[in-house]
Amino acid sequence: LLNIDRRIIFIFVFLGVSIPLLVEELEFPVKPTQNVRAVHEMLETAAQSDGGGLVLFSFDYGPSAQPELQPMALSLLRHCFSRGIKVVAICLMPDAPGLAEQALTTAAGEYDREVGSDYVFMGYKPGFASVLINMGQDFKSAFPKDRWGTPTEELPVTRHVDSLKDFDAVIDLAAGATPEMWIAYGQEKFKFPLGVGCTAVMAPDLFPFLQSGQMTGLIGGLAGAAEYEALIKTPGTATIGMRPQSVTHLVLILFILLGNVMYFLTRRRAAGSTGATA
Repeated sequence: LLNIDRRIIFIFVFLGVSIPLLVEELEFPVKPTQNVRAVHEMLETAAQSDGGGLVLFSFDYGPSAQPELQPMALSLLRHCFSRGIKVVAICLMPDAPGLAEQALTTAAGEYDREVGSDYVFMGYKPGFASVLINMGQDFKSAFPKDRWGTPTEELPVTRHVDSLKDFDAVIDLAAGATPEMWIAYGQEKFKFPLGVGCTAVMAPDLFPFLQSGQMTGLIGGLAGAAEYEALIKTPGTATIGMRPQSVTHLVLILFILLGNVMYFLTRRRAAGSTGATA
């Protein structure tokens, strides 16, 4: 067992991924954590603002992070549209507009929301920190037109938006360093509630910002996306994806435990043989 063929482990991992995907009856309980609940509560508070609330979404991820962040984006948008919250979406990453437009169109179609009156998509603009500073000073200067060329001042959603202080909340969906930029150049100055959705590998680095109060909430990875789907009671691809992920983790843990047990039994046997020889 100490010299088990790695291909056997690969077979068990393959079964741990494929069987949960094929067996729909296999379900695991999803218990939302406080960090994810905080983002949900932030949007609920925004929904109670005058006019139904206005939230800025920053789509800052590409296709490599799509499996984790796209389900997260859909859940957040569904929450906003179901509560009548107006959405303004931007992109600070060049490979994000296609994914952002897809998420917006899908969620808006489910709740009969219209572009221009219920949500707007401003598209991509390069510059990162300079764009954030510009939005803080004059939003219409940073984004004079939406993705399809309509002037920002003519769009009902953004007609009265002058700067970042006019948003009830900001959500950054990130696969890079943009959350730190949002904190440094936006939240610190304008004190708006900031929620962040990120890949699982990024989440541990962002916990200090939660503890300092610079971030209101954090959704980390596929597990966080599944938790948010549970909060809005709309299971999606994240909930489905957690089934094979959970089973595969259990398989790996069992192999780790087996390896450790066999190792200590071997040491014990070796020690007994040495004592008998002496």
